[in-house]
Amino acid sequence: MNTASQPSSHRPSRFAQRLARRLSRGRALARGLVVLAATLGVVAAPGCGGGPSATPVAPVLVIGVDGLEWSVMSELLAAGELPHLRGLMERGAFGRLGTFRPALSPVVWTTIATGKLPGHDPGRTHGILHFADAAKNAYTVGARGTAALWNMADGYGLSSNVFGWWITWPVEPIDGVMVSGSSSMALVDQTWKPALALDQPGQVHPPELEAEVMQLAARVGSREELQRLLRQKILGSIPEGTLGEAERTLIDQSVWSVQSDATFTALAEALMPRHPADLNLVYISGPDVVGHRFWRHYRPDEYDWHGDPAADAALADVVPDYYRWTDELVGRLIAAAPRDATVIVVSDHGMTVLEAVRHEPPQPNPQTGEIRWATGHHLAGDPGVFIAAGPGIARHGDVDLVLRGSPPPAVGPVTQVTPTILALLGIPAGRDMGGVLRGVLDGQAAANADLPRIPSHDAHWNAPPAAAMPETMDHDFLERYRQIGYLEVEVPEGFELVNPADFEAGEDDG
Repeated sequence: MNTASQPSSHRPSRFAQRLARRLSRGRALARGLVVLAATLGVVAAPGCGGGPSATPVAPVLVIGVDGLEWSVMSELLAAGELPHLRGLMERGAFGRLGTFRPALSPVVWTTIATGKLPGHDPGRTHGILHFADAAKNAYTVGARGTAALWNMADGYGLSSNVFGWWITWPVEPIDGVMVSGSSSMALVDQTWKPALALDQPGQVHPPELEAEVMQLAARVGSREELQRLLRQKILGSIPEGTLGEAERTLIDQSVWSVQSDATFTALAEALMPRHPADLNLVYISGPDVVGHRFWRHYRPDEYDWHGDPAADAALADVVPDYYRWTDELVGRLIAAAPRDATVIVVSDHGMTVLEAVRHEPPQPNPQTGEIRWATGHHLAGDPGVFIAAGPGIARHGDVDLVLRGSPPPAVGPVTQVTPTILALLGIPAGRDMGGVLRGVLDGQAAANADLPRIPSHDAHWNAPPAAAMPETMDHDFLERYRQIGYLEVEVPEGFELVNPADFEAGEDDG
């Protein structure tokens, strides 16, 4: 009997199973079997499934926040804001996370989920090189050439919940819950629809949760709810006639992220307590989206031009307001997770001035006349954010120094996030991965980082088949990034892993 293939609602929870094992064999013996199995290169078979097992230090909650920038956070932290993020920093580890140059979100998030570099070598690299493949179609899960964290957890008898992560359509049949992150539309307009495509398959696992997920998505993503969030959390009350066409376009192209973040957070809140898992991942998109479009409004002194003073003033707080709301979402997710969970907040890159528009406004495309109003970017590989607290996490970083304006310490590169999460789960890393963020681990997690490595987690992983995303979903997904100009960025010949020390506070890194 292979319990890993059964839905969690049809068997005892993983927590109950682990507790029974610990009571019968003791913690020391369980750890010893894991170490022995990894040392011999074989699998331990303590349960009826006959596969390898692992004992997590604690349940793990990973909150991925796209484009979270340390300099914005530092200003808000110094002002006494972002209480949930600050609370994690004060009781755990934090620092700057080195990323790739160019920093393309789907590439970096897939590295964070797999521990592999981008490239064309199946197994050793993950195969995601851009926002779209060579045929200009959105990547689907079959293009990912290696196991992801949820597959690795599955292979060791652990459960996972995944909400909104990059390159997860169609969903994989994992032990747990998965809601695809490839569905949110590009524009929220007169063709109103929720963040998930109600008439498309492959977005929810297990299938019996689909109706509930879609109902919740429709409610949270309703026009009324989104207008409330925009007014109360992001935009405030802007007087009629204050904004011109350019500013209205910026808002129209950003609203989808508010709807998406509200939806995936609400889904995680509703489903994590009812389907407790060893590993939980939730993706939040908005800081990146508003950073691209409202960076000039947030930091006008970094540009040689300005727009209408009233409009600029009305939008000056969009970026910090979205960070404040993100902190609130983080707090809600922490509250929904198991009480003893280890929490990790990680971003794929930071944000800075788009040099092409530092001295003059964006210009119309000579062929189409379209204006791309992005004023912030991250292709230079600006470092991301890493914050963690809870069982298995060491104290690393001085919050008071950050509040006084010092740059956070460097913790390492994005390639080491996956092995670090595996150490928290009690799973040995593969020899085809990078090292561990050792400065952030403590106790049993630090000991797990020294488990003898297995050759690869791909050995017993069944790669998903290739699948083409439905045309409407594909268009909506890619339109978001076409509006910024990313689909025109050529696929690079290689990705450079950038040392976060190259970006010191106040340095012009554009």
